[in-house]
Amino acid sequence: MGEIAVCGYDITSNRSNVQSHQMDDKKTPRTVEEYEEQEAAEIEKLGSMGSGVENRKTPQYSMNYQQAVTAEDVFLQMGLKTPSSASCENLIVSIMMPRDKKENVELKVDTKSVTVMSSQFFLQLPLPHEIDPDNSKAIWDSEKETLVLTLKLEREFDFVNF
Repeated sequence: MGEIAVCGYDITSNRSNVQSHQMDDKKTPRTVEEYEEQEAAEIEKLGSMGSGVENRKTPQYSMNYQQAVTAEDVFLQMGLKTPSSASCENLIVSIMMPRDKKENVELKVDTKSVTVMSSQFFLQLPLPHEIDPDNSKAIWDSEKETLVLTLKLEREFDFVNF
């Protein structure tokens, strides 16, 4: 076997000179209170949408299914509906927008997503099922400062479930 030829290059490493790529303002908390404050600040940062939407926050929201149930379905169990979400007709999306007004809200709805924009909030929400935007409705609850969307579900096998 031949020997390895010696070349005129030195191989060095600069790993010991590289500083850690941690956030500048992040330090190790010493108490539970410091940890909770740090977590709250990180959650607040994550809630901020950043550069593309002028630092608007993501509002809190909830999604619930709604089903039209009659006496036949409940007491006689003669209908084809089941308690599962497969038999639901509507998807109710409640978007909490505190300190905002109906006049400031812009809403865009298509078959697969909902986009809500205001001066304070931005939410782009992909939907779990396709909807019929033409048969859906939106209501502003000024007492709770909440936008309530009733989205009519459109599913491939609805003729089986209803």
